[in-house]
Amino acid sequence: MILGLVLILACASTALLDFALPKWKADPNIRIEDAYKWLYQATRGGEHAAPDRESARRWLKDEWGSLGTPPKNETLWDPLCGDNSIGRLNLRVFKAKGGKDDDLLDAFLASSREYREAGTSFIDAWAQLGRRLKEHASGKLMYDEWRRLDAEMAAKNYPAVHHSKEHDAAEKPAYRIITKAEMKKLKASLRPAS
Repeated sequence: MILGLVLILACASTALLDFALPKWKADPNIRIEDAYKWLYQATRGGEHAAPDRESARRWLKDEWGSLGTPPKNETLWDPLCGDNSIGRLNLRVFKAKGGKDDDLLDAFLASSREYREAGTSFIDAWAQLGRRLKEHASGKLMYDEWRRLDAEMAAKNYPAVHHSKEHDAAEKPAYRIITKAEMKKLKASLRPAS
């Protein structure tokens, strides 16, 4: 319980946006849907993608079998918050380093149980992004796009979303959201770099 509270407080809206905005601005493939997804994952974790163990296992097995070689610029871990409390573990790199899908499934499900949103942290971060974009655009992120997506998502009670078509086409994302603690366990199980 305390761990979850610490993780949530570490990813407060202002610190989260201060960390993420420069990354988004530097990435030409980031659109407003990708910023929304980042904030959603950073504040809510990956629980939405793990309705139950068997569904999570099937999803991972299907994706695991189709993974190719990781691009040179793809890292094992992409933190979503400045303190690395939660992030995206890139499947291609993990598999290429000898990672096991069953270990990853356990880490993903444990992270989904450990990392919970406190109150309105996603809504607060999302609203703060809108206020910042109203003042000035950041990379490909524009206030009009934020307003459009906000209206669409508010009508649906702010659900999880997919990456933008641009990001999907350029990055072909394949990852799982895990906590820093679970990442450390997984990293210890990988074969040493040669």
